[in-house]
Amino acid sequence: MRSMNRTAVKTLILAIILVVAAPFQSGAFAATDPTASSLKIKAPSAILVDEKTGEVLWEKNADERRAAASTTKMMTALLALEREDMDDTITVGEEVETAGPYGIKLSVGEQLVLKDLLYALMLNSANDSALVIADHIGGDVGKFIDLMNTKATRIGAFNTHYANPHGLFDKTQYTTARDLAKIARYGLNNEDFKTIVSTTQWKLNRSDPKKLAVVENRNQLLGLYPLATGIKTGYISEAGYCLVSSAETDTVSVIAVVLGASSYKRLFNESQQVLDYGFSLYEKKLLITEGHKHRMVALKYGDELDLIAKDDVEANVRRSLETSTTTSLESDIDYPIKKGQVLGKIRVNQAGREVASADLIADRSIAKPSFTKIARFYLDRIWKSIF
Repeated sequence: MRSMNRTAVKTLILAIILVVAAPFQSGAFAATDPTASSLKIKAPSAILVDEKTGEVLWEKNADERRAAASTTKMMTALLALEREDMDDTITVGEEVETAGPYGIKLSVGEQLVLKDLLYALMLNSANDSALVIADHIGGDVGKFIDLMNTKATRIGAFNTHYANPHGLFDKTQYTTARDLAKIARYGLNNEDFKTIVSTTQWKLNRSDPKKLAVVENRNQLLGLYPLATGIKTGYISEAGYCLVSSAETDTVSVIAVVLGASSYKRLFNESQQVLDYGFSLYEKKLLITEGHKHRMVALKYGDELDLIAKDDVEANVRRSLETSTTTSLESDIDYPIKKGQVLGKIRVNQAGREVASADLIADRSIAKPSFTKIARFYLDRIWKSIF
């Protein structure tokens, strides 16, 4: 009896431990695999998109017009990268005298290469660099602003309008979270842009040793979030704290835009939440299995041949969406057939997009038929047609 009581007590204690531990286990899982309902985004406007496809994965007031702040500088950098060589030397003009605060203290007549101006622009968020780039590219700042608006339209950012190249407040300058995601996605296709926005520190080549020589990236996410790859912070009182961020694994790339946060601390926290949610939507799955039969082919003289997948193929796919497969054949499959010969293709699609593919190969060899086999094939057909 005493033995039975001890067993019962042990069972009861174990049950209590499991019940108490359960909430902590659940919370740990939620931290790494959040759901949309778990997102606690207080910023008034935000969006999450798949960088590769442009699919919107989550949004909050994404079309609400807001002051652009220094997210404006993404467009300034893109135009410079597309129109000039980064090694071109640029002489600073009088335009810097209207730069206002936040810059690298450029002086009229000072010379820098465009590359240094771009790093100062995107890391330090230098307003004087923005004006120098704009004046150099456009011939004057006003013409450059026209180029910015034209480019925004071409990218599809129809709810964006620029009035300056740096983002200081102007009541006619605005953008949206959705448009900023489009601009960011466009920019990440440019390797130089991608390299600049992912850099944490850059040394400027300046002739005056007393002037700022090293610029630090204000995007703290690059240090806080291991998967982060960019892109641009922004702040003015009219816009609040803003961040266009990007992050990637080997197979998944996402862009998050959070606008109007109440502090940089909350901005980076909420951006991480949104990025985490983006990655949680995907899972790595074995979509095609090597050696699996996917199609049977009937050859000319009665032979049948199974086509099998040549390789295992894994890919990241959306958890909540179904996948479908299609197969296609080479146009002229004929004797002789060699085992392992590529005769077709299998493709896996999700939401109208190909996510994986593999060659289909012959599972066995088939020699060219003899005269006797061909004759017998035709005699059998005649016999069946008669009877």
